[in-house]
Amino acid sequence: MKKADETTAEINEKIHAAFDEIHAEENLKARTKEYLSMEMSRQKKKSRPVVFRAAAAAACLLLVFVIGGSWMFLTPTAYISIDINPSLELGINRFDRVVSVEGFNDDGRDLADLLHIRFQNYNDAVETILNSQDIADYLLQDAVMTVTVAGETETQHDEILENMESCVSDHENVSCHSGSVEEMHEAHDSGLSFGKYRALLELQELDPSITADDIRDLSMKEIYDMIEEYSNNASSPDTSSGSSDAESDTTAGNGSGLNYGEEDDYGDGREHGKESGEHHGYGHHYEE
Repeated sequence: MKKADETTAEINEKIHAAFDEIHAEENLKARTKEYLSMEMSRQKKKSRPVVFRAAAAAACLLLVFVIGGSWMFLTPTAYISIDINPSLELGINRFDRVVSVEGFNDDGRDLADLLHIRFQNYNDAVETILNSQDIADYLLQDAVMTVTVAGETETQHDEILENMESCVSDHENVSCHSGSVEEMHEAHDSGLSFGKYRALLELQELDPSITADDIRDLSMKEIYDMIEEYSNNASSPDTSSGSSDAESDTTAGNGSGLNYGEEDDYGDGREHGKESGEHHGYGHHYEE
């Protein structure tokens, strides 16, 4: 009986020991799980700022690239001023694309609204302008057109000027001119397109009282006619300075009060107009 009781006691002890081991193992598992969970959470907290910083840096780089690329693409580095009666100015970026089209008078603004040349290559854009109905009609009526080029870099400026000379070579009464960006900004400050502003400077050499408002709404032909008239008046003899009676009689004899020289040089005025046009840029006359 005693032996049976001891056997029962031993069995009970073994059972308790087994349960104790199970409880100990469960506690160990729980503590281990808690530890691992805490470690994983700590690692996440450590890595999260690094990930966020990397993502933020990548986003900033992308933003700089997008903004910088857009700025480079949309910023003009050269300009083409086209003046006839409509006055248009094209802004050309470093990739030779038209990024701005601005009209400097009512006709120019109307034409700019009709054209769809933004982001075209400037050669194609100018061809589109020359072939537009309005400009074609003006040129058929012997209107005068000037194409003035300004650029921030000599390389792009010279290339555009050369291409413009080639582009207009088949068109009568169209001339190409070269100018500086600084001069162009002065033109804008006066409210004029670049081409008209350069014509204004030529007029002011003959009559300093002429202002931008006096020519703002004139066509280029009307402006060059003014230059021709002032030039002829400046070259006519001053009868009040004691010139001889013979000179006065000669002046009166041609009925104009202007001394043009021999009558055969200009006949009915057409030959004279041609010579004046060559002087002021009516024909294919290029200024560097």
